[in-house]
Amino acid sequence: MRLVELSVTNFRSLGDVRSIPIRKQTILTGHNDCGKTATLDAIASLLGERAVLDSDISDFAIGEPARAALPMEEEGGERRTVIIEGRFALSPAEEKEFDAGPYLRVRRRHVEAEASFLEWQASVPHDPALRNVPGLKVPELHALASELGVSLRAGQPNVKASWVEVLEEHAATGERVMAWVVAPDPVSAALPQLLYFKGDAAESPDVVVRSILTAKLREYTLREETRQKISGLEEEFSHLLKDDVVRLQKLVEERCALDAFTVDPGVQFRPTVQSLALTAAAPGQRPVPLTAAGSGRSRRVSLALWEASQELLTESYEDGIGGVIIAYDEPDTHLDYDHQRRIMQMIKVSAAAAQSTVIVATHSLNLIDGVDIQDIVHLNSRNGRAYVQSLGAKDDDEETRRFMSNMALSLGFRNSVLLHERCFVGVEGPTEYAVLPVLFKLAFGYPIQSAGIALWSCKGNDGALAFAKFLKAHKRTVMFLVDADTMRDKQKQFNIARLSKQGFTEADCLFLGDPHELEDVFTDMQWVDTMNACWPRDDTQQWTVHDVETLRSEGKFSKALHSMVRLHSSSSPDSKEDMVGKLAERLREPSDVPAALVKTFDDAIKVASKAGLAYWPDES
Repeated sequence: MRLVELSVTNFRSLGDVRSIPIRKQTILTGHNDCGKTATLDAIASLLGERAVLDSDISDFAIGEPARAALPMEEEGGERRTVIIEGRFALSPAEEKEFDAGPYLRVRRRHVEAEASFLEWQASVPHDPALRNVPGLKVPELHALASELGVSLRAGQPNVKASWVEVLEEHAATGERVMAWVVAPDPVSAALPQLLYFKGDAAESPDVVVRSILTAKLREYTLREETRQKISGLEEEFSHLLKDDVVRLQKLVEERCALDAFTVDPGVQFRPTVQSLALTAAAPGQRPVPLTAAGSGRSRRVSLALWEASQELLTESYEDGIGGVIIAYDEPDTHLDYDHQRRIMQMIKVSAAAAQSTVIVATHSLNLIDGVDIQDIVHLNSRNGRAYVQSLGAKDDDEETRRFMSNMALSLGFRNSVLLHERCFVGVEGPTEYAVLPVLFKLAFGYPIQSAGIALWSCKGNDGALAFAKFLKAHKRTVMFLVDADTMRDKQKQFNIARLSKQGFTEADCLFLGDPHELEDVFTDMQWVDTMNACWPRDDTQQWTVHDVETLRSEGKFSKALHSMVRLHSSSSPDSKEDMVGKLAERLREPSDVPAALVKTFDDAIKVASKAGLAYWPDES
């Protein structure tokens, strides 16, 4: 089972948050106290890894008609209720196991001052009395059977199992509806295991090890032969308790003057690692308890354990049952930039396994920039109540701009990148700045930021070059991605004379164009396809390869192409930036990205990979 969507009602700041998208790797961002940790804790509660407490219940229901479904407790009224609901994608084996479609809805419902219930949405009998027959006590089974006119078949023993069997057979013949009912044990057992790492636990390796090994133990319980053994033990201990149960029942009946008192215990084994001891030996020294080591070494060991966990806990689950969610709450706490980059790689590897999901709550822009924007869930709040801003695959440009603006305001996006990114690549104009990230993502399958490259538009002014000099003086790697004819054309804004005034040479440049500029690298056919689709001729004729081909020998190709389109099409683009942007949008496959451009990107990746430290320095 893989969590793909989360909805939370009345849990801390999450008063009523619907449809939080959970992708293979999900980054939760936002300012302090906006609900990031509450979201992770809600997931832990859904999966049964932490109890929902009455203190978790939100107070947003007070005095709000829209929240009438969750009222405050009043005389004779309903108690406030926390609902944490998850939509899970099932593996083929799980679809067969639960006789369900590709998705399953499961929720944790906590009623104030009462208890918590794990429920699932399933096809159940229309009659509510028949929805949890195995959970009924023997007297309740007798009463229900009498009410429905159901009796045991000849030869059936008068025991609970027989009454459950005949009542369930009766239920199977009636009308069914989709409703929330108590989840059976197999559903509870198949919920993903949760490995929850908190930034403040980085100095407690024993906590990390215990979490990893306990999760692994519970994974082993999903194996068929192990489940059979555990089931056998549960039945054996239930049988051993039989006499004790009878004695308890009689004692209570006698002392309380009751006609009947029933005890029906359910025995369940859930293995856990209770204790462990950790020792470490530095080179040439004897092993000592890790608690005696410095905080720097403890943090380093914890980080190494986090990384090791991806190998232990993201393997394929036997028979496709189960899964794992690895949650990090601000893993970047007290970590420098290189440690954050290492964690980003851990997240990618962990999320790649079929049945695994990684969720990270963070302020780290290194982590945020390392994923596709669709993997980011931005939490915000008004008057203490959290709400979600996230992007789906079909969001338009206006939504994207608004989302990025909000994130920049809350996280200081631009300043942090300028201060902490390790490789800056300046481009000359708006065309390159707009389309190169799109083409890079198409060619390599991940954002340009993931390669350690901070792309920025210099706009050809001396101020930008002076700032590039400042970055270089402060040990930042700075390169320029410029048109191939830059060094030959003195009219170019980034000519060698201007660059040399700020201390840069030709060796600091990556060259783009075939033979002159970015627009040159695309084929005649790619341009013709875009022109016919986006800027059809007013005379209804089709643009042809010949139209484009003849322009390549007439001076500056991009200018001539733009002029020709404007001359013959009333829907022509306003600028070269729009023209190249439309072409980039129509490319679909990595092979569509011109080879000359891919080579330039490869050169940039090589520069970025050598910039800054690539290992973890010892912090002890």
